[in-house]
Order: sequence, then C-alpha cells, then structure tokens
Amino acid sequence: MTAQISDFLEYSLKAKPGDLTVDRMPPTDPHAKSYQEEFDFVVKNPTRTDFKGTAPTSQKFDVEVFFVGIDHETSVWKWSSGQKFSQIVTPVSIPAGQSWTPEQKVVWSFKAADIKDGKYRAVATFIPTGSKKGVTNFVIKSVQ
Repeated sequence: MTAQISDFLEYSLKAKPGDLTVDRMPPTDPHAKSYQEEFDFVVKNPTRTDFKGTAPTSQKFDVEVFFVGIDHETSVWKWSSGQKFSQIVTPVSIPAGQSWTPEQKVVWSFKAADIKDGKYRAVATFIPTGSKKGVTNFVIKSVQ
C-alpha cells in the first residue's frame, strides 16, 4: 500500500532568492518592478523499494505561499490557481534511491505594492501522498 511507503519519502522545498528586499518607491508607478520567488520542490525516495502512487488528476503537486501573521497565516498565492488539469488518474512513480521534481517551473511573480513586509512560508504538497512536508520560510522587507 502506498501510504506505508510514502511515509519514507523525503520532501524538500527551496525558495530562490529566499529573503528578498523590495523597493516600494514610488508606490503608484504603473511600471513598478516585478519580483519573484522560484521554488524547487524535490521528493526523494531513499528506500530500496520503488514508490508507486497515483494522483486523482494530472496535477501531481502544488505550492502555496502564506503570509505569516501574528496569530494566523493568510494564503497569498497558489501555483495551481487558474490552471486546468486533465481529469484522469495519473500514475506517479519514484524508483528506489531516486528523486522526483516537477516538470514545470514554479514561480511566484508579484509587485511590491501587492505584498506586505514580513515573514512568508511556502508549503509544497505532493498530491500522491497528500504530504505537505515540503516547507520553506523567507522574509520580504522594504528598502530602508
């Protein structure tokens, strides 16, 4: 059963550039600079057994970015929003000792006026296991 094997998968998520300083001046400029975080999601199978799982659609993963507030987190971006996925069960395998990474680049593009200064957390979900263990934290702040 894949649930047992999935417990042994290792998840990692990295943000590039990670911590970021944005320029908010002038705030009303229609040609304001765009910024981005690129996410690298890797699912590693360190076992000697092949992982064989399925996703209910052609979507195999997702990445969501949250603004970390004092008492709760607020979703600010989700990679899958606005995308369409084939409604077919999709097999996903990771051979023993190998890794899986998304074929697509995962890039969050934004303007300084659209985000707040503070802490952010990105969470990657591997759909075949439902695991949300791919997590990375970063800070966005304004130029002083």
